[in-house]
Amino acid sequence: MSSSLHNTKLEFDQKKNVFVTQLGEPDEEDYNVRKFPIVEESEWALVKDGTRTLQSTLLLQKQQEMAVVDQELESKRREFAVRMERCMNKQNELRIEQQKIKERVEKFDRFVRENEVKRQRALVKFQNERKQQEVREQELAVLQEKYEKLQRRQLKLINTIEDNRKFERYIQQVVDILPEGYLELSDNMMKGVISRYNTLEQANASLLQELMQKDDSIDKAQQDLAELNKSKTDEVLGYNSTIAALHTKLEKCYQMTHKKEEKTVRQKIHHRNQCQLYGQLELAIKNIVEMKCRAVKIKPGQPPHTLVEKLSIIEAYLTERESVFKISQEATTPASSPGPA
Repeated sequence: MSSSLHNTKLEFDQKKNVFVTQLGEPDEEDYNVRKFPIVEESEWALVKDGTRTLQSTLLLQKQQEMAVVDQELESKRREFAVRMERCMNKQNELRIEQQKIKERVEKFDRFVRENEVKRQRALVKFQNERKQQEVREQELAVLQEKYEKLQRRQLKLINTIEDNRKFERYIQQVVDILPEGYLELSDNMMKGVISRYNTLEQANASLLQELMQKDDSIDKAQQDLAELNKSKTDEVLGYNSTIAALHTKLEKCYQMTHKKEEKTVRQKIHHRNQCQLYGQLELAIKNIVEMKCRAVKIKPGQPPHTLVEKLSIIEAYLTERESVFKISQEATTPASSPGPA
């Protein structure tokens, strides 16, 4: 009896740890088995179908599913009540077996934990050794690469040394033909020649740099000169335009001055003629007054001075002569009248 219970318990535990790939009619022995349906469609297909479904359609589907679920829930409740009765019957039988299984499980758990600890230690050791091996391999690869680089560099340096042998021979020939006292006395004359060459090279470089600076300064000075010439040319053009305007204005002034001089000359000639005529008139009036107007009574001590006074005297003289002429004419008219009668 105990063996049958033991076998039943083991089979029941095995079923609890197995996914059901095909759902069928529930058996009385499978009342405590959780069955998970398997979805064969992909996630993208499910998402795509869900996005294409309208909300109203989804709502109707959910309502139908809810009704189906309610029916299944009610049936499951009934099945659950039946199974609970069966479980109560089997619970007492399983309690003793469960205690035994618990003890065996505890022993097995201790065994599994010990094995897991050993496995973890071995795994950690293996991982550490694997990491150390990878580090050693990486270091070996780096060292091999450095070794190859050093070999290539050594080969290149050897070739460079062989190529530079000709320069050494040339420097030795130069040392042989140098005069005495040209270089300072030293243990190695070739180094003296090389240092002398370096000194001359530095002096040449400094002279070239100075020459480049002078060229830059000359270019800058030429540029400044060109800008100055341009500015002065513009200034001269401005001055020339100003001078041309002033020259035009001066010509106009010359013309106006010439016209004014001609007008002044004409005015002077006219004024001179007027003055001459005035002098002649004044002299004639004076002569007339002195020669012809002696009979006019002039107040003593007050000879005429102004031209108006002189003209007044002439007018008085002429008036008097006219009156005398009229009187003489009247006197001669009656004497001649009887003869013709």
